Amino acid sequence: MPKGYADIDLAGGEKLRVILDLGKRKNISLRISEDGIPEVRAPYGCTMAKVTEIVNKNIDWIRKAEASHKMRIGLPKTYQDGEVIRLLGRRTTISYVESNEFFEPELSDDRLLISVSRYSTQQQIKTLIDRYINDLAFNEITACMKKMIAVTGLVPDKVTVKPMSASWGRCISNRHISINSKVIVFDRDCISYVCLHELCHLVHMNHSPEFWALVEKYCPDYKQTKTIMKN
Repeated sequence: MPKGYADIDLAGGEKLRVILDLGKRKNISLRISEDGIPEVRAPYGCTMAKVTEIVNKNIDWIRKAEASHKMRIGLPKTYQDGEVIRLLGRRTTISYVESNEFFEPELSDDRLLISVSRYSTQQQIKTLIDRYINDLAFNEITACMKKMIAVTGLVPDKVTVKPMSASWGRCISNRHISINSKVIVFDRDCISYVCLHELCHLVHMNHSPEFWALVEKYCPDYKQTKTIMKN
């Protein structure tokens, strides 16, 4: 079989499932597939012993590439059955469920269950998914904002949750805060950090050392969180 799955024995006794693609080529190469699975592209006649050797030799690169790919997964693009997205920091697969009785979209473990019938259109499915994610973002961001207000005692005059293109949050001089609804791709610690960041701008409308000291007072590991979100 020119292309299929193979389980590779790693040095520590662990097994790693890879995609093995045998074809008319001279060299062996490694990449991460669109589904986030390591893929070995090798010439016809390449032995499994050689494939295993290459994978083990490059396991550090594979792990880093897997982690990088995972962080690139975000909100839906195709809205198709089986598309992998990220909600609250977790890989989540859109899963169509054929049902004669409609039910609202729901998260079940690592799946976002979507009720469909033979009459469902792609636009209807997209509307269902977008509405669910928007509601989830509003509820999660609102909860995190309430928590950080209680922790800091800093109270904005208004909080808005909406899609934004240039930043995860914004605080302006009239004490109005906006939080980017797309932050729902990150876990609750990251969402809380974004809320805290903007609340601290109620005291310091800049990124001065005093501002970061205030952030660190309530979130000592904020630098680690910033790194996660940048990646």
